[in-house]
Amino acid sequence: MLGAAMGALMVFNLLRAMRSAEAAGVSAVAGGLAEANLPIIIAIYFGIVVGFVGLIVGIVRTAISVRTASPAAWFFLLIGVLSFIPTALFWEAQSILTNTIASRGNVSLVATSINLCLTLTLISTAVLGLLFLVATIVPLPASFRTKRSYGPLIVLVLMEMALIGMTVLFQLHNSWLYEARQTERF
Repeated sequence: MLGAAMGALMVFNLLRAMRSAEAAGVSAVAGGLAEANLPIIIAIYFGIVVGFVGLIVGIVRTAISVRTASPAAWFFLLIGVLSFIPTALFWEAQSILTNTIASRGNVSLVATSINLCLTLTLISTAVLGLLFLVATIVPLPASFRTKRSYGPLIVLVLMEMALIGMTVLFQLHNSWLYEARQTERF
């Protein structure tokens, strides 16, 4: 989420630079978007590492007897889906911008949509960050806890696979942007 917010701020700066220059080539835009992708790629890699640590902890918790209960599988799933929202909004903003430039369209006509997606990325990151902070501090009610079960572990494995898939997508997208920067065409 934090990577998406940092990327959104970088795309805001890219749009501001395009507005000041009144014209920007494909190379400049592709380079700016590639640089804006770096924080989110780094954050996703960090999430993969943390996810593997979570999997190890989950395996250990299912194997030994512990006094505290793990969160239920649907709680992990809810947190994972909510965490995806800022990244999806950031991806949509980049898609709108690259599709407009690739079709030789006028960026100023879609600037409001791009700005809306980027603003929602920042807002959702702040709101969800606070929500997740509260979720880590407040004790879980009984309905959110589970006894020794493989459900949370299965959801963690699925979330880890989704993170790896997102990493591949962002890496491919970033490689494409670097290629567009070199060839100066989308």
